[in-house]
Amino acid sequence: MPPDAPRSSAPRLSTPRPPIWPGAADRAPALPWPGEAAGGNGGPPAAARPSDGASPASPPGPPSDAERSARMALAAVWEPGDRRVGGLIAQFGALELWEFLRSGQAESALAQRARSLRLDRLNRETELLQLRFVVPGDSEWPTALGELDGAGVDDFGGTPIGLWVAGPGRLDEWTAAAAALVGSRAATAYGEHMAAELAAGLAERGVTTVSGGAYGIDAASHRAAVAVGGRTVALMAGGLANVYPPGNARLLEQIRAEHLLVSEHPPDRTPTRPRFLARNRLIAALSQATVVVEAGARSGASNTARWALSLGRPLLAVPGPVTSALSWTPHRLIRDGVAALVTSAEDVVATIGPFDAAAEAPYPAAGERLDELTPDERAVFEELPRRGQARADDLAARLGLRVVEVLTLLGRLQDQGLADQTDRGGWRVARGVDRLREKAGT
Repeated sequence: MPPDAPRSSAPRLSTPRPPIWPGAADRAPALPWPGEAAGGNGGPPAAARPSDGASPASPPGPPSDAERSARMALAAVWEPGDRRVGGLIAQFGALELWEFLRSGQAESALAQRARSLRLDRLNRETELLQLRFVVPGDSEWPTALGELDGAGVDDFGGTPIGLWVAGPGRLDEWTAAAAALVGSRAATAYGEHMAAELAAGLAERGVTTVSGGAYGIDAASHRAAVAVGGRTVALMAGGLANVYPPGNARLLEQIRAEHLLVSEHPPDRTPTRPRFLARNRLIAALSQATVVVEAGARSGASNTARWALSLGRPLLAVPGPVTSALSWTPHRLIRDGVAALVTSAEDVVATIGPFDAAAEAPYPAAGERLDELTPDERAVFEELPRRGQARADDLAARLGLRVVEVLTLLGRLQDQGLADQTDRGGWRVARGVDRLREKAGT
């Protein structure tokens, strides 16, 4: 089972792709409409069917309750990654398509699943788990997902019907500046170190880390982003009622509570290999670039890399020891010219930037005012961590000052955009601001 998501203005890779890295032109063959393989009346009349390349039109305004319910029902009975559903919704609308499947006119297995679905129970479960079902037309829906209509890898493709989302963040805002970090579940210490360094560095620059919540590279990336007070989004291959893998339950529950947990599956759905492969397209689509940190020859990260190429997004890879089997995929991607070599968060940002200055550094001119700090302000600033947090009483003990004095100085630094207070009451260097000694060259 593989481990293991707005558009970038960066130049797209133009190097010819070798056969094992098919791009956007390598589409899966057209699939039969529901019921056709068995000769049944599984879909609308042939004359009314949209072409395979039809793009699901987003509703002109906020979706109605009926539209949202129909999309939730369709998402519950239709496996993700099936490009047929987008064409059908574009032609007939989600509500009409759902009513057709429920009408008894269709004899396919899909129609049978539709007739047996308890939508009221699904709605209750969604509410009890404090999930929200986000669909095209919602203000939270990331517009970048629409690019999946023109992309495909193997037999998968298409924009999600809808997404179950848990967490306090807004999916559209958190993925406006995002990078996917993917790699092997059985990562080495080197791989986990590099993933953590990249995620922490990206967080400091206002970039969200997107990954799949699996062991190894995924978990190291999520943990680092959480630890430094950044943002992270975990895309699940199953429902959000029981997160997978269970060994990462504590981490994933923290992401649910403080960040974003996302799935296109109903809450009770369990992961399968095809669902991991379908999920990978979301990781790539919700990210402005995909970074492969460590991955063997048959790693699921290779599939995510193919999605990035199919979407025309920058693909990056971290080099590793030539003696390690987990360096195979990153080195092959770099050698074949389809991935850029990266060793730091700066490399990633340089590839997918520029970002809005407000996202990268809330106070762009703050660094220019560092020399204007008083000696006490400078002393407090130099003690602030870039990652994690420091408590005011700890700073006071280290500096030989009273806590009230340190709090006053921290307030001044915060007013100048040089310090941030975390949700837990600690203090750190403001996101996007370099350390004083780095600016001064000392």
